[in-house]
Amino acid sequence: MLEPLLIQPQIIEINHQSKLKLVLSEQFGNFSVLQLQSGPIAEVVVVSVTATKMSLMIRLHPYLSLDVIEANEYAASNAILNRSVGQGWRLFSTLGISPRLCAEQLRKGLFVAVSIGNGCQFNIVGPVKWELIPLEADFRLGNFAREIQRAKHIIARSMDLEPNAESLLVEISELDSICYDLKHFAAEGFLKQANDDISQLDAQLIRKRQLLSRLYSQLIERPNLYRAANVDINQDMLMR
Repeated sequence: MLEPLLIQPQIIEINHQSKLKLVLSEQFGNFSVLQLQSGPIAEVVVVSVTATKMSLMIRLHPYLSLDVIEANEYAASNAILNRSVGQGWRLFSTLGISPRLCAEQLRKGLFVAVSIGNGCQFNIVGPVKWELIPLEADFRLGNFAREIQRAKHIIARSMDLEPNAESLLVEISELDSICYDLKHFAAEGFLKQANDDISQLDAQLIRKRQLLSRLYSQLIERPNLYRAANVDINQDMLMR
């Protein structure tokens, strides 16, 4: 169990085909997804299973809420995860996916279909921006090269064609975070042969940050001296 990241476990019983609905609380903005992407947002372990019902032990990130919804039809998927008693999975964000897109899916609701067959079957419903990782296959927390992997995915990720100020700030903050992690990783000297890769990645991250910062400046700057930079913002929003 991941004590620092997830809340205390809760036991739920399911006796029919259902969906687990995970929703990001309204009080948290897109910046909160940067924290959600640093580790698993949920952990599920099968406690018991019979032909008609199952018990699951679930732990969630504190920013999330959980609802169990009865499903009227089977949610077909090519990525079904079969689990038996004592087995489970963790829910991670897919590498290379923008925090804004992850936040959008969590706000609308991330659905994990649950069915009882030969054991328990789980699969994500809809666009896959998150992934189910079996507990026995979760090497992320012990993988020291994850910082390098994250940096490469962030650099390779395509840019939003219609960004807003908040989404740009989220991406800039994400770049700052991974730059810090890379420097810490290099200072610890976990992999001496990775120093050249880290230097190249750091330079590429800096250039991408400069580009995003420039876009952000253009987005908020005043078009002329007679108009405010936020002239297009709803005035009711400004008064709140």
